Amino acid sequence: MFIFSKRRPVIVRGFRTNDLIECLERRIMLSAAVAPVVHTVHYDSHIIHTADGAGVIPGFTPSQTRKAYGFDQVSFSGGSVTADGAGQTIAIVDAFNNPNIVSDLAVFDAAFSLSAPPNFSIINQTGGTTLPANDSGWGGEIALDVEWAHAMAPQANIILVEATSAEVVDMVTAVNFARNLPNVSVVSMSWGGSEFESFGGVEFTNQTQLDAMFTTPAGHQGITFIASAGDTSVYEGSQWPSTSPNVLSIGGTSLYTTDAAGTYSGEASWFGTSGGVSLFESAPSYQAVAAPGQGVRITPDVSYNADPATGFAVYDTFVDPGSPPQTWIEVVGTSAGAPQWASLIAIANQGRSVVGKPSLDGASGTLPTLYSVYSGPTTSAYTTVYKNYYNDVIDDASNRFLSRADAGYDDLTGLGTPKVPAIVTLLGGAADTGLGGGNNAVAANLPASQVSGALLTNPPAFAFVGSSGSIKMRVVNNGRAFSGDIIITVFASTQTSLDAGATAIGTITLKKQNLKLGGNRTLKVSLNFPSNMADGTYFIIATTNTVGTNTSPIDSLAPKSIKIARRRADLAASFAGGKPIAVIPGRMTTADLIVQNVGTVKTTGLWDLTLYASLDLLIDGSDAVVAQLTSKRISLAPGRSIKIRVRFMAPAGLTPGSYKLIAATTNTLQPVDGNLSNNIATVGTR
Repeated sequence: MFIFSKRRPVIVRGFRTNDLIECLERRIMLSAAVAPVVHTVHYDSHIIHTADGAGVIPGFTPSQTRKAYGFDQVSFSGGSVTADGAGQTIAIVDAFNNPNIVSDLAVFDAAFSLSAPPNFSIINQTGGTTLPANDSGWGGEIALDVEWAHAMAPQANIILVEATSAEVVDMVTAVNFARNLPNVSVVSMSWGGSEFESFGGVEFTNQTQLDAMFTTPAGHQGITFIASAGDTSVYEGSQWPSTSPNVLSIGGTSLYTTDAAGTYSGEASWFGTSGGVSLFESAPSYQAVAAPGQGVRITPDVSYNADPATGFAVYDTFVDPGSPPQTWIEVVGTSAGAPQWASLIAIANQGRSVVGKPSLDGASGTLPTLYSVYSGPTTSAYTTVYKNYYNDVIDDASNRFLSRADAGYDDLTGLGTPKVPAIVTLLGGAADTGLGGGNNAVAANLPASQVSGALLTNPPAFAFVGSSGSIKMRVVNNGRAFSGDIIITVFASTQTSLDAGATAIGTITLKKQNLKLGGNRTLKVSLNFPSNMADGTYFIIATTNTVGTNTSPIDSLAPKSIKIARRRADLAASFAGGKPIAVIPGRMTTADLIVQNVGTVKTTGLWDLTLYASLDLLIDGSDAVVAQLTSKRISLAPGRSIKIRVRFMAPAGLTPGSYKLIAATTNTLQPVDGNLSNNIATVGTR
């Protein structure tokens, strides 16, 4: 968690305290060659507790984490090449110095049977060996970043670039040096600052000028830049540099496993993760499908475990002078996800190298590719494509102030957490496990399901938004004997085929089905028409697929359409016939007014009318009131109408001219009239 403040807040870390953020007192200007920004950033990690007296190591271990997300399921070249990041270099950018990191990493490796990195070097922000001042707070962040980038990609080289301070000018200088280092293919940044202008005393309004610092330099191999999304929940909004469209932003989750080995059970959003709309960055094209119509950059892009209840084991002996010694600690925050996603990208780049492909550029390669398989929860590809690559994090109930993680992309967990084998293959790593087909691994390449469905009953002609219903179906096995689960999803589409705007209105899973060739089952699927559906005419399409067989669903279309609308009352007024009415001043005239219920529910109540004679189509103080009708009781079912005859006399002293009769109606209906725009009727006179 971070808080912009002049004081140095602290949290208890076992027997000692450490800075929660860096001080804001010292502020300097960036050179004009970069951008006139003045700001201090902070790290996004927290120490939860230390090892107990028995020496038990707290938090997830590398092997548990590798199993949970599937790192241990990836290999290359038919299993002959281990997926461990070999040949890749990860640059980690942090502030200040941890003087014990080399020895601490060695202890970490020994505890978890990891070999040392092929190369681990530490340099300052300009490449020198004179390192910055020691800082125990940033020292804990350095321990987390180095140890866990190494844990997930143990054969990748690591270069730790230490900035002189946590001020933006120094951090960006360090990033710029890191991206120009030979062989670097990933840059990990577990730090940032809120975009909220009301925090920190200084705005980030010029941050867009820094976006170029997160791009691959000319002539360099592709580089992916990764940053933590932040740890301040909704309170301080989105965080830079994760909001840069050139940076992969990592949000936070709560990871649950079923056993000591680390078998994946599920995830929820972590209440502390930052994210949301950027105040300054425009929407990148790769978010057009996942976050349509926003017009601004949304973070995070993806997520990873960050919850204090499910932290990571870190070995860190660097403490402030005079503080009790400390060894194993449990560290959490979105900082934990940045170095581990960096390892994942390094592994993908390793796989690309195996098949002769260059490393990925983040802005043009990694980010667009990660979003390329996204399909929303109302589409059939949500299950058949998108969820093959990501664990879609969905909260059963709101576990976070003002927000929750919903199905599909959201600003708490982004696209979700990685199913590593599939993500590696998606990024072109040609993994031996996971989905095949590289960037083209989409449902169209999968064989069709051997089980198809047919709709036996027509949908009702009309249904209310928010209501429920059912439809009868039959599933048929068109192939060899089948044993397994069958999933059926019913959609409402505005056209006769599934598109991105189709809405899921029902799903059912048939467990443990045994069907011989030609075997069939008849069933009823319950339908629910979501409250956010737009009024209109829809076509009912059911998709049928066999679970776990890597097949694409077969669609079946209902022969008749259905009209879906909201429950609303709507009385519309009009003059019968719509023809000009002969009006002679000083004489009685009759006008017939039609009142029709054009809504979808019966409505009852009192109805009032005021009839004006007007020289224009506007009701103002110059118009003459020629008739009034008050408190007329009306009860109308949908589609029904009544005729009301109004007798009136135009005043003999009206100014000569061509008049309009304007009938202005009001009502006190139950339900309330949901559309007042058609409560005024106009007709000409002659």
